Amino acid sequence: MRLSAGSIPRSVVTGARTYVLVIACTAFSACGFFPVNAFSTSGIDVLERAPKPPPFDSTFEGCGEAGSQPDYKLNRLKNRVDEGAYVPVPWKLIARLPWPRRVGYRFRNQWSRSETDEVARLEGAAVELEGHLSDYKLEFPEPPNCYATDERRRDFHLWLSEGPYDVGKRSIVVELTPRVRVTHVGWTEERLAALVSTQARVRLRGWLMLDQMHPESIGWSRSSLWEVHPVMHIEWRTWRGAWVSLDSLSPASDSGYDRPPSMTSKTRR
Repeated sequence: MRLSAGSIPRSVVTGARTYVLVIACTAFSACGFFPVNAFSTSGIDVLERAPKPPPFDSTFEGCGEAGSQPDYKLNRLKNRVDEGAYVPVPWKLIARLPWPRRVGYRFRNQWSRSETDEVARLEGAAVELEGHLSDYKLEFPEPPNCYATDERRRDFHLWLSEGPYDVGKRSIVVELTPRVRVTHVGWTEERLAALVSTQARVRLRGWLMLDQMHPESIGWSRSSLWEVHPVMHIEWRTWRGAWVSLDSLSPASDSGYDRPPSMTSKTRR
């Protein structure tokens, strides 16, 4: 349905939860999807000043640097393998970053110049942040990975929360991509599960990126469309306060952590 102008607020009921979504269409552009969340520009200047080098991509097991259709521009950002000058930022800064409301579900070649410029002010900054891993999931076949079906060539989606045992809606998505995972043999599903079960504090380094294709998840399984994608480094803090690379040791080996009852991983978007 296309309208001449304006927007339509809609109430979506899922179980006992109700969310207000705004879908906007005009005669001159594609429909956008307006999730309702809390934006804040406090501290945003550190991201605006951060270097934003162009991504360095590579072909991976027959999949080109731009992946498969439809959004090659987005794929190139997801497929980068370069290191950056990582800027420490608080979890809340990423969780509350603004983005142009109309970009939801629109491919990047459909964005206006102002939308592109607004995202580019922040996107591509190399960031370091801390939190707790609330969940993880091996993702479905996706365009950046040329819709590969084997586990080796699929992403791991991780949900990073500010505090221990937070739920998905109070988390940001961070992703482990096949092109980076191939150089981190310690990033196994067993070690990710240990990060969830121990709730050891995690420190990540990676690239700030806006994934505009998941606005329906805001307030349900994520707090923002901004992601750290791809993640380049993962560390966890022992109960004595030392930071350890996930490549070298699993948190399951740290006897100082009391194990809670096993946590069941949920499928989320």
